[in-house]
Amino acid sequence: MPLTRLDITDFRNLASIKIEPISTGFNVFYGLNGSGKTSMLEAIYYLGLGRSFRSTIIGRIIRNSTEKFLIFAHGGASHDQTISIGIERLLRGEMKIRIGGKDARSAAELAGITPVQLINSHCYNLLDAGPVFRRKYLDWGVFYLNQDFLRVWRDCIQILKQRNAALRRQRPKKELDSWTEELVSKAALMDRFRRDYMERLQPILSETLSELISISGLNTSYYPGWDKTANYRDILEASFDKDRLIGHTQFGPHRADLKITINKIPAKDILSRGQQKLFVCAMILAQGALLNTGANKKPIYLIDDLPAELDIVSRTNLIALLSKQETQIFVTAVEFESLGDALSRFPLRMFHVEHGNVTEVRR
Repeated sequence: MPLTRLDITDFRNLASIKIEPISTGFNVFYGLNGSGKTSMLEAIYYLGLGRSFRSTIIGRIIRNSTEKFLIFAHGGASHDQTISIGIERLLRGEMKIRIGGKDARSAAELAGITPVQLINSHCYNLLDAGPVFRRKYLDWGVFYLNQDFLRVWRDCIQILKQRNAALRRQRPKKELDSWTEELVSKAALMDRFRRDYMERLQPILSETLSELISISGLNTSYYPGWDKTANYRDILEASFDKDRLIGHTQFGPHRADLKITINKIPAKDILSRGQQKLFVCAMILAQGALLNTGANKKPIYLIDDLPAELDIVSRTNLIALLSKQETQIFVTAVEFESLGDALSRFPLRMFHVEHGNVTEVRR
């Protein structure tokens, strides 16, 4: 759902911001480092997911000497079908979410109507960090394409907590059998959801990659969290003594991963930093394309410092590929000139950010 109006109050160094972004095309925030550009993206991210991508400490997010922040937006697919969404977070911890004038029960409702995809320096974690980042990437996509996923995922997490608690208490195997059976059942569903999603994503990812970067010998394979050639129940049986010794379940959907290799070598060990950025962008844009075709939704892209580590050709190709999705994009850059030529052919709205103030710049 594109945002047609955005009001931000007391978020980071943004005291009072009111802008009207372009719904389809590029919204560019440019200005010096520390001016508040990334905070603009962070506020939009918070509106979409109910959390920050920079800090979990609320005192660092609420502007100094204030007690709360407010983020409010109007959005919708057309002018005659709009919805209001808002989030208020108090310094003492409370959070209120409103969607269409009604209180929301959880941040998951925000995510359901405002899919947000972030591309920043931390996105390299998809390649060079642990499986948790690739698992989150995978589950982001499954969440939007399968209405049962969130329920099953929550059940699975709860079952794992109960089973692990019993393991730590050294409970007898017979007592754990019920949790094990439930885990096997939920794990089978999680595996099917994720596997089906990857089968749909793979061809789109290959096509997207071909428009950004040429890589031979690339292989992206899904790992369910246990040996996929073996029966999961048998694996839990065989690992029971070790599980009880260490106090947690070693194998399961909570250990799922994507194995990304080039000629059987981890991609992170072969690709340059610029190539890694293009690869990660392709992964994220492929998800956006599948979201559009599979769920009739378009994500909002947030891209922090788009020009960084990309040459002019790569930058131009990425911007063209983003434009093809005909969705709403928010981009930051220190200087608009670093993007100007590549953006000149596309719908564009520019905002200058200085000392926490945001001013639209007319072309």
